Amino acid sequence: MNQQAIWFPLTHPQFRWFWGAGAVVNLAIWMHTVGAAWIMAGLTESAWMVSLIQTAMTLPVFLFGLPGGVIADLVSRKYWLLFTQALMLTAAAVLLVMSLMGALNVWSLLILTFVLGTGSALSMSAWMAVTLTLIPRDIVPAAVALNAISTNVARAIGPALAGLLIALAGPASMFSLVVLCFLSVMLFLLLWRAHRLPEVLPPETFVGGMRSGLRYIRHSVRLTSSLKQVFVFTSCASALWALLPLIARDRLGMEADGYGMLMGALGAGAVIAAVNLTRFYRHFPLRNLVVVGALVFALVTAAAALLESAWLVWLLLVIAGIAWMAVNATVATIIQTCAADWVRARVASVYLLMYMGAMALGGAVWGVLAEHLGTTGSLLISAAAIVLGLLLTRNGIFVLGSEADYRSVSQTDKLVIAGEVSHSDGPVSVEICYRAGAENQTEFIRAAYAVGKARRRNGARNWRLYRDLADSERFVERFIVESWLDYLRQRARVTHSDQALEVALKHYLVDAGTATKRYIYQADVEAIWR
Repeated sequence: MNQQAIWFPLTHPQFRWFWGAGAVVNLAIWMHTVGAAWIMAGLTESAWMVSLIQTAMTLPVFLFGLPGGVIADLVSRKYWLLFTQALMLTAAAVLLVMSLMGALNVWSLLILTFVLGTGSALSMSAWMAVTLTLIPRDIVPAAVALNAISTNVARAIGPALAGLLIALAGPASMFSLVVLCFLSVMLFLLLWRAHRLPEVLPPETFVGGMRSGLRYIRHSVRLTSSLKQVFVFTSCASALWALLPLIARDRLGMEADGYGMLMGALGAGAVIAAVNLTRFYRHFPLRNLVVVGALVFALVTAAAALLESAWLVWLLLVIAGIAWMAVNATVATIIQTCAADWVRARVASVYLLMYMGAMALGGAVWGVLAEHLGTTGSLLISAAAIVLGLLLTRNGIFVLGSEADYRSVSQTDKLVIAGEVSHSDGPVSVEICYRAGAENQTEFIRAAYAVGKARRRNGARNWRLYRDLADSERFVERFIVESWLDYLRQRARVTHSDQALEVALKHYLVDAGTATKRYIYQADVEAIWR
């Protein structure tokens, strides 16, 4: 099979099994989300309580998404996934038992849905990180497209299957199938032989892991520009998703089945795009895909605000689904290929947080605007906002990372230490001296700041570049690391791309040799006894 074909990742057995297990999890979650909302509608006439089912499934993403990503990077992902699946299985099993006993009520349904949503939020980034580390980074674009296909297929099949089961055999039948889904995934995880690299250094603390993950993102231009693109586009474009029920009911005169057809059109377009994404990547620059996708989605949003032909709107929504994937799947692929393995789950959790947060915030804002300006006015403003968002993100960097760039490399320079240094000692100050000729100093400084970005990404703080006032060719790079253990971690996190920056820096030196000095903080002895 062609390595660039969308189905190629499925030739990797472990990825194939994990992809299937993820599809089963997605199916169970969509079945529960829609089924629980339908059951809640039968338990109460309060529209607010029915809407809280969706809140109970999405709120945990904001509360636990980032912590879940941090934990997934610090512990065995196999056991973390087992824990989260067990949490969801427990919630679904309790709902099943209560449904069989006739003891299900609005609050138990809501609370247990929140528990299930918590398990889902805690596991999202771990699933993403594990699935994509089972294959070479170069075929990650195809893997992201396959994940998008499974998500959209589950979104289409899950609600229909849940409704059918509830209608034919009652709520307990739906909960039974959800339990079986989670149970089968747990059995798969128990049989999975995870290969975890031996830990040379002690793991980070939870708080330290969260700080280092956010620091890595903050000092990665590719990641920050991609996350900015996700938030700006998704928050502006979410109006179509949020107001689609009103378009179906008020403008097109549709019932619930008609609204389902419109949602199906968006899902069908997303699947069409996902199947062709790798082909798009071969023939079009990533920036063009993002820009054209955003413009097409803006045009469809404006058209949906004005047209009254149901079939024409349906066809346009298929195109909108393609455009949506062209933007968000492309950016998701960039994010997943531009993160080092040690921080991959944390990066995935921040991406999910930005994406879900933009959907939630955008939906609320466009809903409020629709209350005052009407659905048509809100959608037209949304279309204009998407175009404005392209202007705000026009300087974004859209480049896929490669396996070679983000593989860790061993440091060749030896640590010369006089005396004992414990892991907790610090802070550590590092000083590196360079000599750069006057004719190359502009290029040297630019290269030095690129190296500084990499050092800060991996753990350094207070990074500075100094020029010696007594010797115009002598420069000193200085930075601080919180402890000796953190300095050892920083050295272990250096990737090929980081090392390439250091090699490029040496091209501008008079003497390729550099002098590195390391200093450990010494406490004030007198202060100890005061």
